[in-house]
Amino acid sequence: MTSVQWDDARVQSLVTQFVEIGLAQYDAIYVIDNAKYSRLYKKMERIRAELKEMPGDQRRALLPLLSHSNVQVRLATARSLLALYPDLARNALESIRESGIEPQNGEAATAIRRLDEGSYIPK
Repeated sequence: MTSVQWDDARVQSLVTQFVEIGLAQYDAIYVIDNAKYSRLYKKMERIRAELKEMPGDQRRALLPLLSHSNVQVRLATARSLLALYPDLARNALESIRESGIEPQNGEAATAIRRLDEGSYIPK
């Protein structure tokens, strides 16, 4: 296996883990398991960081997840892609805000407000 194939396999593995974590976060939110959510959030942050550090900033591999069926996965993806694809990510946040699905709609609304105020600068 070449290093490019290995990198592609690693990127796909990380994307799969990202989805699994997002789904687990969704479940943790609705049973109000804050400790579990926090652990999952830290794992997701490590995945984002690893994707970002890969050649070409491989967070772009998350782009298809902006249309994932799970609102938590979409929210996490939008946050992850704001620096790379600001318009697409913002559109996803606006869609989540308008969905009425709580608490994700509130989180999306807060992210949009902070972007507009300039108090949130995606990296």
